[in-house]
Amino acid sequence: MYSDRIMDFADGFDIEELIRRYDADFDVPLRHEYALGVLRMAGAFERADRADVGAVARRIGAHWCDIIHCDMVYDHWTALRRIEASRSDVEWLLGQPQGEFVAYVTARWYDGAGKIHYRLGSFARALRDFEAAHRVAAAAGLWWCLPDIRSNVLRTPYEQSRQAGDQRPAETIAALRAEIDDATAVAEGHGIDPDSAGAVEDYRGREFLRGLSSLLHNLALAEKDSGPGQHVASLRDSMRSIAISRALGDEFRIVQSVNHQALLSDDNTARIQFTELLNERYGRGALIARQQLARLEAKEGNAEGVEQLASLLEEVIGDLHAGGSIGTDVELADHTMRHYVTAVNALDDAIRHRHEARVADLRRRVAESVRRAVALPAYKRAYAKAVRPSFLERIAQELEEMAAASGPEPAERAFGLVEESSARELLDMMATAELPRLTLPTAPRAAAAEALAIPNAAERPAGSRRGTGVRRAAVTAAHDERQATRIAELARRETEFENQFLTQPLEAATHDPEIAHRLRMFTVNNDHTCVVRYFAYGPASPDRIGAFVFQHGEMRVTTGIPCADVAALVRKLMTPNERGEIVAPSVNLCREIWELLIKPVWREVDRPEKLEHLVLIPTDDIFAIPLHVAWEPGAEAPVAARVPLSQSVSATAFVNRGRSLLKRQPVSETDDLAAIVAADDSARGGERGVSGRELLHTDWSEEDHMILAGNYPRALEHVERKFRADGTGLKAIADAKPEFFIYAGHGKYDETYGQYGPYLVLPDGDFLTQYDVALRLRLPRNKLAVLGACLAGQGTQTDGGDIGGFLRALMATGAGAIGAPLWSVLDDEIVDTVRALLQASRAAARAGSAFDVVVNLHAHYRKVVAEKPEPHVLIESLPLTVYL
Repeated sequence: MYSDRIMDFADGFDIEELIRRYDADFDVPLRHEYALGVLRMAGAFERADRADVGAVARRIGAHWCDIIHCDMVYDHWTALRRIEASRSDVEWLLGQPQGEFVAYVTARWYDGAGKIHYRLGSFARALRDFEAAHRVAAAAGLWWCLPDIRSNVLRTPYEQSRQAGDQRPAETIAALRAEIDDATAVAEGHGIDPDSAGAVEDYRGREFLRGLSSLLHNLALAEKDSGPGQHVASLRDSMRSIAISRALGDEFRIVQSVNHQALLSDDNTARIQFTELLNERYGRGALIARQQLARLEAKEGNAEGVEQLASLLEEVIGDLHAGGSIGTDVELADHTMRHYVTAVNALDDAIRHRHEARVADLRRRVAESVRRAVALPAYKRAYAKAVRPSFLERIAQELEEMAAASGPEPAERAFGLVEESSARELLDMMATAELPRLTLPTAPRAAAAEALAIPNAAERPAGSRRGTGVRRAAVTAAHDERQATRIAELARRETEFENQFLTQPLEAATHDPEIAHRLRMFTVNNDHTCVVRYFAYGPASPDRIGAFVFQHGEMRVTTGIPCADVAALVRKLMTPNERGEIVAPSVNLCREIWELLIKPVWREVDRPEKLEHLVLIPTDDIFAIPLHVAWEPGAEAPVAARVPLSQSVSATAFVNRGRSLLKRQPVSETDDLAAIVAADDSARGGERGVSGRELLHTDWSEEDHMILAGNYPRALEHVERKFRADGTGLKAIADAKPEFFIYAGHGKYDETYGQYGPYLVLPDGDFLTQYDVALRLRLPRNKLAVLGACLAGQGTQTDGGDIGGFLRALMATGAGAIGAPLWSVLDDEIVDTVRALLQASRAAARAGSAFDVVVNLHAHYRKVVAEKPEPHVLIESLPLTVYL
């Protein structure tokens, strides 16, 4: 039979040899399909019995080959599935004897996984993968693949710093040059001549030279970034890189180098160079060449070039709608969009007006198309990087038009753009009928105990006054070197969170183009309410902050707050004291918050002293600033003690998603109060550290309507529903659908955690992340949730200016009003504040009236002003920001 001949053909291959040669003989010439076909015919992808280490290794190698192919065709969705399908085997393989082939496929698998995470903008995860690949390869002496892996290790943190606007090319240049010198010495030792790459027959030598080419290319990129003075060196090293690539026939890296050189060349030379790429096998390289050639045509005022950009954009949008990518092809669409807009703006008025409607339509379609695959938070980070800049630019343009216009249309359009580009991930989660539901993972106890250490609370000094006691201080690392263990576990849980949406995509929330009108109607119907919506804008990246002020059905705008000043203020607020604590801001810092962020909008508020509700909606770094303690010079107290104040995450969530209704809610004496308490063992009597005393003296029906998990105060031993703070306890809380939810314990947030944000400590050494909350809690009837841990409100801002951290996670679970602190709060003060809210809810339940969390928090803060007039004590006594 003919099929038998094919099977005999496939069986004739040495699968291990094919995998060893994959990089040099199949990836270099972009002939992946030949190797993958044989691997599939040979059954190399099928799950292997772990009794056969070689079979498992071959399976890992086959998956690596497919991951690399997916990377080249920008099918990152499939690549992620391949990674997850083989991850457990790779982790198992790490514990087996590392022969050369086992070590090779393990190292290459981690390197391939890192490339996919890199493409998706998840640089922290990518770097861990690359470093794992390097450890395995170095330990096994795999000299031929080390240059490529080392190139990735050095490029990733540099790209991460570039994205953050804090690149240091000199450091990267020095590291890459040292690496190139080492690689050159290794090449000499193995008789490999980089200048005669085409004559190298051994596949290991060719793989080695490909890595050397990558090092040279990345060096050229860093030199280009360091300024015009290094452009000659950049071109020189790029020419060295492309010479190796041409000799090897490495089509992908030829495209990289030609593109790099063209961007450093004059337009005529660049046109020749980009034309060269039109016939390359690497499809995305041809698309980039078409984009750049159209840009050059349009740059010279050629209308045909403008049309070519529009046509290419149509093509890319069509590919995105068809699910062609979930990663950086978003950037190709966005860059093409920017070139198109630049070209249109340069046209004569009459011609430009004919393009304006098409520009608006294509912009809308780009935004819609990239949000079709909302299954992956990493994807949406790429969205924030690639698409948000166009929104920022458009907002800036509308603000310019607003200054010259007499009507409200430009301002309303600008506000619509702000809302369309904000809180997308949260809104998508809220729009989804049911998020996946998982049980709580348990970190290995040994690892957790090593990674976490609850600080011993010091005795309150004898004779010290109330208000100067022990803080719910941040969890500290037992040893700095163990931080990697903690970060790895945070990363694992984030990966688990994201992987849930590979098969259960989120429902994309629609944008309301009339959101400005709806907010006007809201303030007409709530006449003593003022809503302030901060926003960022700029030509390509946010460099200014503005605010829309809605009151009495009117909308006013203030602009011009420098983003750099806001970032500098955040750095001051997040500077720890000598004990390593992020404490409440000083009076001077509270005044600085006022001058920078509240005063500009206060001027636009009609009779602020008459306000019954001030709603502040932050953006970007403002999420990290405790706006509620902004203190006007000459005023008796911070703003939260002057007017009832709350915050929200977006106008769309506040008005259209009904979060404004959380201010006043019906309560009942049958409401359940659930709490996770991580009190220090020595503090369970309520004397030291995290006491959990906010649960005492609340007038709650303790026996029937309380659910406790963790180390609760001893006075609550009689509560019937008590659980460990593990998966069982969390499930019990979720099943009860409690109307009130409290976490009392320690938290941690450190900027080194980056995208992973804060976490909350659980007893017995485990911890709770924002991802655990989003996937393991359901709070559909909740009216108030309080995270009574230091810094629990931090980590909320994302690269896209959106909401993140525990606030986003809790809102996604259906939580009601959410209270969270932004500093290491004093146990006394958080106890008093939370207890006051719980007591007020019970008083309202007994009276048969509504519970108004904003009014009651304000009333408590007014009481504090009367009792603690000393400014520094007063600020410490206003620990919570409430989000609706």
